[in-house]
Amino acid sequence: MDFFPSRWRRAAIDAVGQLADGVDDWWTGRQGAGPIGPAPSAGVPATLWAASKTAAALAAVPLTAGIAAVAAVQAQRTALGRIEQFDAQIHATCEDRPGPLPVRRALRLPADGRYLITSDLHRGIGGRLDWPLRQGTKDLYRHVVSSYADEGWTLLENGDVEDFWMVGGSTWGATYDVVRLATGAVGPLADDTRRDLLGNHLERIVENNQPLYDLLAEMSRGDRYRRTLGNHDDVLVDTVLADRLAHHLPGFVVPDAIVLTDLDGEAADGPSLHHVAAVVMHGHLTDAWNGPGLATLGRAATWISSGLDDLPTGGLLSGLPGEVATETLLDGRAENQLIALDVRYGGNRRFDSLDEERLFTRLVRSAPDGGWPWLIFGHTHFPMLRPVDSAGNVVRYANSGCGVLPGAFTAVEWDGSNDASPRLVMHHVEHGRPARRELVPDGDVLAVR
Repeated sequence: MDFFPSRWRRAAIDAVGQLADGVDDWWTGRQGAGPIGPAPSAGVPATLWAASKTAAALAAVPLTAGIAAVAAVQAQRTALGRIEQFDAQIHATCEDRPGPLPVRRALRLPADGRYLITSDLHRGIGGRLDWPLRQGTKDLYRHVVSSYADEGWTLLENGDVEDFWMVGGSTWGATYDVVRLATGAVGPLADDTRRDLLGNHLERIVENNQPLYDLLAEMSRGDRYRRTLGNHDDVLVDTVLADRLAHHLPGFVVPDAIVLTDLDGEAADGPSLHHVAAVVMHGHLTDAWNGPGLATLGRAATWISSGLDDLPTGGLLSGLPGEVATETLLDGRAENQLIALDVRYGGNRRFDSLDEERLFTRLVRSAPDGGWPWLIFGHTHFPMLRPVDSAGNVVRYANSGCGVLPGAFTAVEWDGSNDASPRLVMHHVEHGRPARRELVPDGDVLAVR
């Protein structure tokens, strides 16, 4: 509990925010009137802060490298244990009971519905953290979601929706970083201040994406909008912050999983695996770097990459997919093979951190009669549908991929009214207009239809 009354804390954060906004407005004016482009400069304060923390991080490498290696090994042990228990968790989730892994709540929806499943949208504040604007997907996404809504589809945003991990990108973004670090150093005594800071940041994200949130609010009122929790938006486990978002999205709840099931069958004989057609989860549960309770390394990597992106030569290490990602998908050359990691550290040369290969090997060993329901993840930023494992075996798995490809995003369609199985699609801009392409498995690659 903080020492200061809540009205003082909020007034102080609002005042600091207004000052930061004034600096950003001044900097924008110096760059010239009108739009400043999809990837504006972070501004002097954010750039200086980024340079300072990057220098500090580099100076600390001799100490932190060893600590990070030990932390990775320890976190990987926990992740491997979670993989061994994942089958039990799927049974528990399908049967609507607690399981061995940190899954707080699962929402049950009818499998015969029509759902557009997106993920990894990373909506942020203005400035360099506005990834949808930088990638040219902001208007595209809103237009596509609106068209699905007009046809009666329900939108499932499968985690990493609002991004609370990324910092910097503007004077406010740097201020958010500094205050967040300070409250973290103070510990539980600053919990209320940290919550007020996150709430202010959330309001800024909503304001920066207001037309989309207006659409989502309309869909929420019609019971056509659902969510799951990811790692970059994990602060929404705090009911105070979730309630604050519910002010913009009526009826908002944020479960860890969504179960697409036969609700009539469950009403007759209770929840069970054989009624379930699909389980939708963000996918970070068995991630050694980003999973619940294991996210220290993932947060640190995001903190460092955000700083590098704010340097004068920023953009090279921002974490954003490049043009080649979109081109590879459109050319039918994207990989459709499970990600494999080093068993010791939970990573690979590409800095992936979800061991899909080991996870599905475990699930195959314990598959029930009739097989598992479809598992639909996001998290990795790599779209997949019926991918192959290292032995060439096809796996019953779909990944919605990435919401911030250059000029495109991928998603999963689930049309239970027609064929209760996932379709992988890509929406992109073609000749100035939105276009839809279906991505179909062709062995270890995704072909384009």
